[in-house]
Amino acid sequence: MAFLQMLGFKKAPSAKQFREMLPALHSFIDVAIKNGPKGSICFENAGAKSFLTSALPGMAAGQSVTFLYSNTQGRYRFTATITATDGKQATFAMPSRIETVQKFAGAHKRSTVRMDTAVAMTWRYAQVGKIASEWQKGSVSDISRTGCSLNTAVPIKVGNVLELKLPLLANGGDVELRAEAMRVDAIGTTKRFTVGLKFVQAKPETERSVVEYINRRQTDLRGRGLG
Repeated sequence: MAFLQMLGFKKAPSAKQFREMLPALHSFIDVAIKNGPKGSICFENAGAKSFLTSALPGMAAGQSVTFLYSNTQGRYRFTATITATDGKQATFAMPSRIETVQKFAGAHKRSTVRMDTAVAMTWRYAQVGKIASEWQKGSVSDISRTGCSLNTAVPIKVGNVLELKLPLLANGGDVELRAEAMRVDAIGTTKRFTVGLKFVQAKPETERSVVEYINRRQTDLRGRGLG
């Protein structure tokens, strides 16, 4: 083996190392379809022999797609073939090889993509029995699949559970979520607060709606040269 490495042959990664080289779940990947469009898709799930992503318009079974992305370990590239698509999601055969473009010296702090855009929304304290509080206006930013930051004039306490209505759908409709206050910080002398929220008990379809919103925003920013 040492002799082969001297000749330039690299040792194949273990199954564990190979999976660590794959994109992080719910991360966004730049892709280029051979003889087709380029864009960003969401890496949604991975099995032993295949993986699932969101789909770009024009994707079809049999197409060869090149992936370029970063995770907490480094920056990587591979090519995979689409085995099936329904227009919204695409299934790929797992690649036999992943190329390391750059190896990071240390772990990145965040593996979940976040969108630091302020979004006007409404919220209230989670209903207890038949008792419900009034809906209040606020705004959220730093939106990710797992949480967001709420800007409000209400002194929410750590541990409080809130109900949120976030207008994240493509048609302007609301995504409804429950979230727990994990951190509360006063904003200078403004009498307002930033509340770090963690989504709780989110359904898969709700998480998908949040991820699709982030993807749309990233695509829009890139289209304007801001992303």
